[in-house]
This record gives sequence, structure tokens and C-alpha cells, in this order.
Amino acid sequence: MSAGNDFEKRTYNYLRLAMIAVLILLAVAILRERAKAPGCWQGSISAYYYTPVHAVFIGALVTVGACMIVLKGATTLKDVLLNLGGLLAPVVAFVPTPNAGSCSSEAIVSRRAAVDIANNMFAYFVVGGVALLVALVLGLTAKGDAKWGRTEIIGFVASVVLWLAGIIWLASSPGSFNRNAHYTSAALLFAVIIGIVFMSALGKRHQPVAGVREQKIFGRAYGVIAVAMLVCLVIGLIARSSGILWIETALLGLFLLYWVLRTAEQWRADTEESKSE
Repeated sequence: MSAGNDFEKRTYNYLRLAMIAVLILLAVAILRERAKAPGCWQGSISAYYYTPVHAVFIGALVTVGACMIVLKGATTLKDVLLNLGGLLAPVVAFVPTPNAGSCSSEAIVSRRAAVDIANNMFAYFVVGGVALLVALVLGLTAKGDAKWGRTEIIGFVASVVLWLAGIIWLASSPGSFNRNAHYTSAALLFAVIIGIVFMSALGKRHQPVAGVREQKIFGRAYGVIAVAMLVCLVIGLIARSSGILWIETALLGLFLLYWVLRTAEQWRADTEESKSE
């Protein structure tokens, strides 16, 4: 194994660990707030935006989004899904759920969320536009294996459409955007994540160099996680506001479990490969 390849693999492993860490960070912050709150839970994880968990909630989602974009998928389609998920996660963070809830350890400050959304989403759309422009230039000038194919082009077009749709929605109907963008982005984000997990279950992942039996075990585990996430998402879409906290908790818990298993599988594979060199 070359030093360069070893460096890249370590970097990706640490990125996976970072995602695990921030998800645990969010869970710990919510549990501490729950312990201090008057014996109740907020109606959803997103509603903890309005509690002392505020900064951790936003920071965790933005970090997860950045990590998803940086991570390179084993296939082009999986890479596209990671990028789309990375684009959606910050929107879930920047546009709070309109239901602030009433369970907080401190008096919930009534803030003008619309002002925050307008400012933060403007900045996000500007940076997103620059990122898309850079991606286009890199794609058009790429050569050899890095040259864009049909899947890359479709993924880029989907990202542009998503970006433009957000801008048009916010500009034409800010009230509707403020009320619904959070839920829309969250549903799409979970749908993308489920797609990523399903692809891992089908073997579309950076395959370990050894342990075919272990590969199958991990693949089955990813399949179970993907099906469980799909069931939770369907229940959430049907139930809407009823029990949303527990549905979100289950989805994030399964997402965390997936990354723990992927990290363990890839780390073990990299370690075995290092020993064989």
C-alpha cells in the first residue's frame, strides 16, 4: 500500500468517525436538556432547535452535511446521493420546524425565525452557487477516469435543480418556505440516506480486501437497517405530527448504527490490508 493511499483511507475513516461523534454529541445534548426540562420531551428532535440544544443541533447537521459531501462513494450513483444528502442537511438545520414546542429547561425565547432563515439561506444559496460553478468547471476539464459520465451529469443537474427550486421557493413564497422547507428537506434527506444504506447492502461500497463471509454479514446488517429506516420513514409520513420524536430518533439511531458498522468494516479491512503488505 502506498503512503498516499494509506493517508486517504485514514482520512475517510476519520470522517466517518466525525459523523459518529457529532450524532452522539446531538444525542447527549438532547438527553441533558431532557433531564433538566420539566419531565417532558419536545414534540420532535427538530424542536430542540428552540432549546439550549440550539447550537449543537445546527452544528451537528451542518457537520454531517459537510462530511457526506466530502466522502467519496464507491459508485457514481452513491457519490451523487451522498452529495445530495450533504446539500439537504444544512437546510434542515437553518430552517427550523415551525412548531417550537413547550418543553424546555429555560423559557423559550420567541425569535423572528423568518429573519434568521432569510439571512442564513441567502448565505447558503450563494455558497452553494459557487460550489456548483466550481464543480461544473472541474467536471468539464476532467480527463481520464475523472471525466464525467451520464450519472455525474444527472447528479449535477439534480443538484442545480434542487438549488434553483430552493431559491425560487424562498423568493416567491417565503411564508410557505419557512413553514414547509424543514419537513421537505428532512424527508428527502432520510430518503437519500436510505438509498445509500440500500446500496451498501447490495455491495455497492468500498469492499474489504479479505473476509468474504464478513462482507456478507455486514451486507445483511445494512439491508436490515435500510428496511427498518424505510418502515420508519413511511410511518412518519403517514403519522405526520403524531409520535414524530420517536420516529426521528429511530431514524437517526439507525443512521448512527450504519456509520458505526461501515467504519468498523472499513477500518478492519484497512488494518488487514496493512498487515498483508
